[in-house]
Amino acid sequence: MADRVIQLVFSNPFEGKDDEFNEWYDNIHLPEVLAMPGVISAERFDLRPLARTDANTPEFRYLAIYKMEGDPDVLLAKISEGVRSGAIVMSDTFDARGSRLSFWTPRSKRAVGE
Repeated sequence: MADRVIQLVFSNPFEGKDDEFNEWYDNIHLPEVLAMPGVISAERFDLRPLARTDANTPEFRYLAIYKMEGDPDVLLAKISEGVRSGAIVMSDTFDARGSRLSFWTPRSKRAVGE
């Protein structure tokens, strides 16, 4: 059985480019990444700031969670090759230098509340 992993991508668009960024991410980027071998699903989230003024506000406004199967190094290499080959088109609205990504493997079985 292949390794199950999730990839978390925290990102922001360049200033004033949110609409274009979200259009690209939802309608171009996600389908292109989902077409890569080993990528099972993807979901995006908007930051929901807390009303508490003492709470730390994260620096990223957007999060994408990808569910994948396989070795994270191999998966990232395939995605990187997709970007280099043009199979995955990157937008000039995406602040790639200011984004963060990481891969995570399950530590426990999935727990579900009642």
